[in-house]
Amino acid sequence: MNNNLIVDPNKFISYLRTSGYLQVESVPKIVIIVFLESLMERCKEIYELNKIEGFDAGELYILSDNESVGIFYCRGIGAPVAVINLEELIAFGVQNFIVVGTAGALNPNLSIADIVLCDSALRDEGTSKHYVSDGQISLPTKKWHNDLKLCFSKHIPSITEGRTWTTDAPYRETESKVTSLQQQGVLCVEMEASALFVVAGFHKVNIASAFVISDSLADLKWTPGFFSNKVTDSLISLIKHSINFSRNKKD
Repeated sequence: MNNNLIVDPNKFISYLRTSGYLQVESVPKIVIIVFLESLMERCKEIYELNKIEGFDAGELYILSDNESVGIFYCRGIGAPVAVINLEELIAFGVQNFIVVGTAGALNPNLSIADIVLCDSALRDEGTSKHYVSDGQISLPTKKWHNDLKLCFSKHIPSITEGRTWTTDAPYRETESKVTSLQQQGVLCVEMEASALFVVAGFHKVNIASAFVISDSLADLKWTPGFFSNKVTDSLISLIKHSINFSRNKKD
């Protein structure tokens, strides 16, 4: 079987360059990926950012005082769009990623606005299977994760480390499924991490991920908290410390 790619992200980035849509040559060393437009707007208020024009499924911004650090707004949620953007950023030349997202709590000890550093992800999405078919669990880059954990532990008063469940179907989160995952020690649920970990590993780039708890399913009832100021504050805190980590990262 011939597994040569027909649609290649490297060719797509080259096409964007030759067509004049992507004109910036400078590539950030580290990119922080976010999924909320409101969070991206807050970042633009807090930090002086320069936009790199040319990305279609998202928006890439570079810190004006440090071109090695970028923030990427992924326009949409879920594994397919997240992986499309990751592929294009890798083809653009980025080698290091920090993913800052939100998640629903499965563990009753987690409250709205708590922070989870993801050490593993249960693969219940379809995108990653196109890269690696075997295995139920995907992992962040070990050293990258540990370095970020060390940074966060110094500056964030309370952070929980553990496993997430990555799903394609948020409206199919059933009582029986949640109960089973609670018994397995899974902390939370979201829609991107397992696929991003697999694809980053496939391409041998560094990735780690942290979530802010935005809602809870832990008592088998849905408690939303998406618009809580505490959730926003926790997201901004993660961005702040991710940027500081990125500024100081030497290797």
